[in-house]
Parts: sequence; structure tokens; C-alpha cells
Amino acid sequence: MVDSHAPLGRTRRLAWSLALVTAVLGVCTAHAADAPPLDRVFAERVRSVVAVEYFVETEVDRHPSTVVGIVADAKGLVVLLDSAIPGWLPPAQLKDFVIYRPGTSDGTPADYLGQDHLTGWHFLHARGGLGESVVPCTAYSTAEPVIGAEIWGVGIMGKDFEFQPYLLTGHVALVQQLPQRIGSTVSEIASPGAPVFARDGALLGWAGASNPQERLLYLENERYTVGLQNPNGTGSFFLAGEVLPYLHRVPAAPTGQPVPWLGVIGLQPVDREVAEFLKLGKSSAVVVSDVIADGPAARAGVQKRDIIVALEGRPLPRFSPDRVVTAYLEREILLRQPGDSLALGLLRGQTRVDLTITIGRQPRSLKEADRRYFPRLGITLRESVLYDLISRRMESGDERGVVANFVKPNTPAATAGLQAGDLILAIDNEPAVDYARAVERMDAIEQDAARSEFVLLISRGAETQVIRVRLR
Repeated sequence: MVDSHAPLGRTRRLAWSLALVTAVLGVCTAHAADAPPLDRVFAERVRSVVAVEYFVETEVDRHPSTVVGIVADAKGLVVLLDSAIPGWLPPAQLKDFVIYRPGTSDGTPADYLGQDHLTGWHFLHARGGLGESVVPCTAYSTAEPVIGAEIWGVGIMGKDFEFQPYLLTGHVALVQQLPQRIGSTVSEIASPGAPVFARDGALLGWAGASNPQERLLYLENERYTVGLQNPNGTGSFFLAGEVLPYLHRVPAAPTGQPVPWLGVIGLQPVDREVAEFLKLGKSSAVVVSDVIADGPAARAGVQKRDIIVALEGRPLPRFSPDRVVTAYLEREILLRQPGDSLALGLLRGQTRVDLTITIGRQPRSLKEADRRYFPRLGITLRESVLYDLISRRMESGDERGVVANFVKPNTPAATAGLQAGDLILAIDNEPAVDYARAVERMDAIEQDAARSEFVLLISRGAETQVIRVRLR
């Protein structure tokens, strides 16, 4: 049977489609007409971006780094991404910070204020402020990213080009919770550390570090998976709501902040099949691989292989991918303060266990550890910290010694076979348990011009050996 009304139906549907397209185009055109010219908005928003140059000073050299940051307030506060400065570097090795406004060669000296333990961001303060030529990113209205919407960000060229700013554009492709809300585009839309805006200039977020893009490389019929990364451009950004509330978290000091700590090691997500077997429904779970002896969790009764299923009486939320739940749990801990209570719901075998932990203060970190360089010997001694205990899988009662943090090439210590990372257990048969005493002993050897050799007892991996260092 032939439908005699089919042509008329198709005509009506076509008419409706054309009307819909016309309406959409009309709305888009109206919005475009209402929006200020992009070149003008770009020139205004660039005032919230700065370039920062600083130097890393090691035992043997001094090299510069240049990164991009945002202006956080009118007094000269600048915030950098966690990736802008290696988190393990001691603040004493970070030198000569200078802040540059885009398109200028005259910089403003700045002081390093430290790294926030929750966000990982680094904070700087311009000496004397940055003047009225900059605008804090907090001064703008904010907006939520919409899938498919055009967005743009600021790119910053290098020092040779006087940090000239340039425009990058793209379209929102994805918004995820990882556990913070993060937007993504297919193309690069800003330099890492620069702000990202909607077409009308509303603040959408802050560009994060660039992500490696997986590619296949073929060499002589062999296929290799490689990751390509552009350090000057990124397609991901933290949403404004994940940035603005935390710009006030300025560290009180570059080091020594009281970092909340449970004393658990190796948190691992439970995959969904196991979660279903454990009858967790749509909730997540985290396995505790190990517990630090006499740490807050151990004192509260947490054991190895306990499965965390609830926090403060609420099931752990599910994320995609599953591993995000560990970042969520760690972030929830860092949002609290040492001395606060934290209620955990655990599965131990088939038994549900509810414990309340008093959060402790994290022991001294790697970048807070004391260290001393001995130029004649070519060795930097560093006190051992919890990181060394964990990385070497040592028990709390084991000899901790001091660490050879740096060994200069072509020096007596390097020639004798000492390597960076070796644990020094004794110096000339004197145990190196106490860092201050070990430094005193090594300093005496350094200053003794008549000394021809000394002996170190070291631990490397599973081996213990004696190294004879000849000074002549």
C-alpha cells in the first residue's frame, strides 16, 4: 500500500527542521552579537596571567625554569600548579623568583610562600605588589562549561619573546569528576597554569598540566606505544568552582606545615566485580595494603588488608575509572586537620568493623629533611625520613642510618662506588643512626687535610657492603 500523505509528511518534517535550525542559528547569532569582540576580551583577561621564572640551585649547578600562573588577589598573590615546581625539592634550593606580566621584559621579584598540601599548588607573593596592570581572576563572573560550547584560553610564549600572549580556542568535549570536576577539550586551549574562559569572558576554570597522548610508533615492522606531551599547551582544566574556593590556602611557611596523616600505605581500589561480590551495590571500596606501626590508623585498630567501605557513615562513592576513589579518600583526609576525628567503616573478612581514628600529623617529608653537602668528598648527607623507611620496606626497629642524597661524579666517593640513594649505616665503624652526629663525623673527615681515606658501611637494596673511600 502506498501512503498518499507521505510526501506531505516529509514536507512538514522538513519545514519543522528548517524552522528549528533557523531558530538555533538565530539564538547563536544573537548571543554572538551580544558578546563583546574577542580581541577586546582577550586583552582584558590577559591581565590575570603571569609568567614566573625561578632557579633550581643544586650542589653543582643552577638552572632556570619558566612556568605560567594566575593572579589571585590585588596584593600580588600568584598561584602555580603543583606540577610547576617539583614537590620534593627543598625550598632552600628554589631561588630568585621573578614575576613577568605578558608582553614585558621587566619583572617583579617575588617570595616563595610554599606548597599547599591539599591542592598541591604553589604560592608566591610579589614584593611590593604587581600594581594596577593586573586583575585577579576572582574579579570575573564564572560559568559552567557546556558540552560543545566554544571556549578559549591564554598561551604564553617564552622569555625570548618577552612572554607574548596568544589566543587558543577549542570546544568542551567532556566534563568528569576525578575526584575534582575537570573539563577537557580535544585541542589545546591554554598554557598549563593559565585561566580558561567562555566566549563572553566568564571564567570557566584553570588549565591543568598537559596530558600525554597515546600514539603508535612503527619501526622496522615493530609497533611501540608512546606518549606524546606538549609542555606548552593543554586541553584539560579545573572548573572554576574547584579553584576559587582554595585560593586562600596560603601556607604559613614554605616548610613545616601540619599535614593530616593516617599512617596507611598503598591504598588500592577494589574493582567492580569484587565490589559486587562483596555486595557493595554501586559503592566503591579501598584496600589498605599496609599500616605504619604506631601510626594513627594502627593505634585505632586498622589492619593490613582491611577494606574501607564507608567514610563518616556514608558509603564511598563510585567513580570512573575505579582508581579515582583513592584520590577521593586521600583528599577527604587532607581536608581535615591533625587532631580531628575520622570515622571509617571497614570490612575485615566477612565482618563489618567501624573505627574512629584521631588524625595525626605527617612526619617530616623528603623536602623537609635536613641535608649537608661536603664539597671535598662530593657527598650530600640527608637525614632519613619515613619515605626511606617505606621505600626500603624497613621495619620501624631497623637501623635507619643517613642517606647519600647526592654523589658528585669523578669525586673520591663516586670512584669508590658510592651511589645516590645508598643508606649509610656507619662512618669509620661509628654507627650513623643520629644525623647530627653523622654530619659532625663527616665534617671532621672533610676538614682533615692529612686524612687519606675513610670507610663507609652502606645498605643498597638487599645488600650490605663496605666502601673504602681514598682521598688521595
